[in-house]
Amino acid sequence: MSLPSLSYILLTYNQRDTVRAAVESALGQTGVQLEIVISDDHSKDDTFDVIQQTVAGYDGPHQIILNRNPQNLGLAGNLDKVHQLSSGDVLIAAAGDDKSYPHRSERIAQAFEREDCLLLCSYADVIDPDDKPVHGNFRTALFYNTWDAARAARSKALYIGATGAWHRSLYEDFGALDPEAYEDLVLGFRAALENRVTVIKEELVQYRLGTGLTSSDGYHADIAAFQARRKKGFTATRAIMRQRKLDARHFGLPDEHRILRILQREQVKADLGTALYSDEAGAFLAMALRHPFLAFYIWKSERRRARKMMRKLTMQHG
Repeated sequence: MSLPSLSYILLTYNQRDTVRAAVESALGQTGVQLEIVISDDHSKDDTFDVIQQTVAGYDGPHQIILNRNPQNLGLAGNLDKVHQLSSGDVLIAAAGDDKSYPHRSERIAQAFEREDCLLLCSYADVIDPDDKPVHGNFRTALFYNTWDAARAARSKALYIGATGAWHRSLYEDFGALDPEAYEDLVLGFRAALENRVTVIKEELVQYRLGTGLTSSDGYHADIAAFQARRKKGFTATRAIMRQRKLDARHFGLPDEHRILRILQREQVKADLGTALYSDEAGAFLAMALRHPFLAFYIWKSERRRARKMMRKLTMQHG
């Protein structure tokens, strides 16, 4: 087998303080030739200006494609845009607040040449917003241990998304993502269905914790921020489960299959959680009458989270 053609896709949005380093790490990839697609999702700050300044005068081996969406498309929309703009067999994901080590793309190309995979991920070195190392176990996501499809169906942490790369067919054969879903939780599930996942057991990315689209920054600011964050999380989970159900059926699973039953249960839980934090009077109660046991589970777990949150607020304010 020959090395696959590679598109390094860098998605950016309101990341002017970190995007220069992210772009420089893309331009600094060694060992392979890349098509580098940088797509800014109509940032409100000068992120795109910084991108243009950083690539100005570049005369290295990689081909550069710049795009700024005329309006904000959201994560799923921006991802679809780079799929349209790119041509590589394999797409290497990157974000405007993370940095890839120089040999990352070469390692990924070698893995796709060697393994019969549709998606791969790697380990990461985790840093804080000030570039300082964050210590801890960051290999608890499912794929670092198994990619069993039934477990992947209910999981909300498959791998560190900033380390991901996938074959173009994984996106195009199943179709574009639900607008509110996250790509790692959808593409990872698709690859688990196919049983074609590979993990590179090497740190290839510096992943910045505490920034980005899924950051929980401000989560503990006050009870309103907590509630907004919980509602946002349940809304995203609804979209993810909705998309996973479509993908499972596209894969050919019948409705009575265990995986689809798991997905249906997880979607009901997400619906209940969204209703619990919704402003619509009676939405949660109406659903609770249809799903009393799941409703009690959600209500109890969210009350426990809220109490924990209130204790933290009390300690912060003395």
